[in-house]
Amino acid sequence: MFTTLAVAARDRKRLAEISGVAARFGLEAVLLRLGLGGGEAHADGPEPLSRRTRQALEALGPTFVKLGQILSTRSDLLPADWIVEFEQLQSAGPTLDFEGLRPEVEAALGGPPEQVFARFDTAPLAAASIAQVHRAALRDGTEVVVKVRRPGVRPRVEADLRLIAELARRAEQSSADIARYRPRALIAQLTEAMLDELDFTTEGRNVDRFAADFARNRDVVIPVVYWQHTTDSVLVQDYLDGVAPIDAARLRAAGIDPHRLARVGAEAVLDMVLVNGRFHADPHPGNLRGLPGDRVGLLDFGMVGTVTPRRRAELISFVQSLAAGDGARMPRCWPTGPRGRTSRAPA
Repeated sequence: MFTTLAVAARDRKRLAEISGVAARFGLEAVLLRLGLGGGEAHADGPEPLSRRTRQALEALGPTFVKLGQILSTRSDLLPADWIVEFEQLQSAGPTLDFEGLRPEVEAALGGPPEQVFARFDTAPLAAASIAQVHRAALRDGTEVVVKVRRPGVRPRVEADLRLIAELARRAEQSSADIARYRPRALIAQLTEAMLDELDFTTEGRNVDRFAADFARNRDVVIPVVYWQHTTDSVLVQDYLDGVAPIDAARLRAAGIDPHRLARVGAEAVLDMVLVNGRFHADPHPGNLRGLPGDRVGLLDFGMVGTVTPRRRAELISFVQSLAAGDGARMPRCWPTGPRGRTSRAPA
C-alpha cells in the first residue's frame, strides 16, 4: 500500500505505520479509489466502511482525529452516515503517568512543579491526544490548571502533516472529481490548526484576546493566563469550577438555569462573529462550563478563527432578513457566496 508515494527517508517509518493501520481496518478499496494504493482491495469487513475509517483515524492519533473532526463539518463532502461517524471523534487520549511528563514540565517551569506551585496534583484532571491537564495552586492560593504537551507529539504530528499533504497532492492528481473538492486546501487548514494547537503560547495569546473582547461582559468568563509559568509546551491558567452544559440535571442542582445559560452562550457566539470578528473554533461541550450566576466559561483556545469586516456585514444583513422573514432579500446578502472563507486568527 502507498507504494507509489515518494516521501523523505525520515517519514518512511511513519508511512509504514499508517499503511499498516489502513490495512488492519480494511481501507484498501478507499485508498485505491483515491489513487493512493498499489495493491488489491480486500473484501469489506462486517463493519460499515464509515465506521472502520473512523476507527482507523482514532488509531492513527491526534493529526488524523483532527482531520476527521474537520471532515465531520463538511456535509458537502461526505454522506450523512460518514458525518455521524466522524462526529464521534474526540480528542481524548489515555492518561500518562506524571513521571513521563516531569522532564517536560521541569524544563518549562525551571524546576519541580512541587516547588514552583503551592500545590501540584500529579494525578491528571483530563487527558487529550496532544496534552494532559493537572490541577495546581499558585503561591497566593489561586486555583489553576497546568496543561502539558505530551512528549514526542510534535515530531509525530509534523511527520503526519507532511505525509497527509503528499497524499492530498496525489489524490488531486489522480482524479478530477477529487480535485474539485480541493483536498490540499483542506489539509492546509488542518496544518494551520494543528501547528497552532502544538504551541501553547499561541493559545495563551488567543485567551488574552478573548478576555479583552469580553472584558465588559460579566456573563462570559475567560480564564487568566499566568505567563510567568507559560511556555510553548506548558500553559497555566485559571481553573474554572463549573458544570458541563449538556448535563441539565447537574446544572439545576448547582443553581444554574439551563435556558438562561443557553441564551448567554448563543449571545456570546453572536458577539464573537458579528461584533468582535473573532470566534472560538472548537466550541464543543467539553470546552464550555456552566458557572454560578448563569455565566458561561470558555476553555481551550487552541483553535480560533476570524471573520472579515465584509463577511460580518453580510452576516448581519442575513440575520436581519431572517428575523424579518424577508426570503427574497436573503440571497442578496451573500455577494461573495455564503461559504466564503474565514481567516485564521493571527498568532
